Amino acid sequence: MQRDSDTADALIAADWVLTGASRLGTCAPDASPAAGGALGIIEHGAVAAHQGRIVWVGPESDLAQSVDLAGVPDSARLDAGGHAVLPGFVDSHTHFIFAGDRAEEFQLRHAGVSYEEIAERGGGILNTVRATRAADAETLLALGRSRLRSFAAHGTTTVEGKTGYGLDMATEARCLAIMDALAAEPGLPHIIPTFLGAHTLPPEYRGSTEGRARYVASICDEMLPAFAGKARFCDVFCERTAFTVDETRRILARAQALGYQLKLHANQLGATGGAELAAEFGAVSADHLDFASDNDLRALAAAGVTATLLPGCSFSLAMAYPQWQRFREAGLHLALATDYNPGTSYCENMQIMLALAVNAMHATLEEALLAATLGGARALGMQDEVGSLEPGKRCDLLVLTGADERELAYHFGVNLVERTVIGSIPSAKPISLPE
Repeated sequence: MQRDSDTADALIAADWVLTGASRLGTCAPDASPAAGGALGIIEHGAVAAHQGRIVWVGPESDLAQSVDLAGVPDSARLDAGGHAVLPGFVDSHTHFIFAGDRAEEFQLRHAGVSYEEIAERGGGILNTVRATRAADAETLLALGRSRLRSFAAHGTTTVEGKTGYGLDMATEARCLAIMDALAAEPGLPHIIPTFLGAHTLPPEYRGSTEGRARYVASICDEMLPAFAGKARFCDVFCERTAFTVDETRRILARAQALGYQLKLHANQLGATGGAELAAEFGAVSADHLDFASDNDLRALAAAGVTATLLPGCSFSLAMAYPQWQRFREAGLHLALATDYNPGTSYCENMQIMLALAVNAMHATLEEALLAATLGGARALGMQDEVGSLEPGKRCDLLVLTGADERELAYHFGVNLVERTVIGSIPSAKPISLPE
């Protein structure tokens, strides 16, 4: 009896387990001695969790001698059914709180009207600003909830969400409050809020140098202080159609002084200096980087900035794709994200981004999967919390419809995720958008 008691005391306490996986891709080669390759694959692997956190990962054959299964109710035992299991995707760049759509602009772009020309006509982001300002909180909450359920249905367990479709104090505050409310709902992806008041100039400040200066002052002196603690990141769209290098530097410096972590939309449409600023400020991530030079990439790597690639924009805008090799050779940590937004990447499916990364940007599948999981976590400063299946991290994972993760990118255009688990809780099913 004493031996049985000692054995029980040595077992790891758990309240949730996953078994029946054909291949468990941990994205953490050190998670278990049985993990192999860059993705840390464990053949017939298992996962145990306690209170939403992983406590054990390893071969299923070792589970019973390592974990106290007596404390796991039948309702908390997930059988993967011989399918492959991966960490949940971490989508580190989205704009999921908005009203309206821009389908007409999509057609105009593909008829030859440029993104910049549409913006100069008062379209683009400003169309979404008008619709979002006009929408009440209940409508935006319902839209955001439905979109998050769709993110989860496609395997995403952590979503960064930007403001930037309000461009005034009241609407930006409303969007942050909605993200906070959604973050408290079980079964939805974790939400990381970002303040993007510097998305573009609002219509009421356009037409004069003095108007630009007044809006930048409003961001620095009113919005940033008001939203400190409500948004984790401050982001700026440093671009010809948005904010200059000098304006961006002023906003970033103010945000940094107020305790925000920093992100940048950088070098998407041209060599506009955003990448250099990201390196100068040591931003957590620099996103897009389509027109970043080799020197920009080396500077970002030296500063420890994660480069976030957004192939959905290249697809939607019919632009050339950044090539993975350049970023690989620069020694950068890479993230892959959807940039879900109504204008230039209306897609919440990270599996599509994997397919584009492999087939158009020439990443290996291993590189793309690491960028979509642990890389996304790095782009949020959350690599110790999410992005891989290893003890101490949140139990966020997805079960694929097939037995091998290598079907991703190869079988594209359909949802290959059978089930998504967020903090040991199965995600809510997607619902249709309200009319």
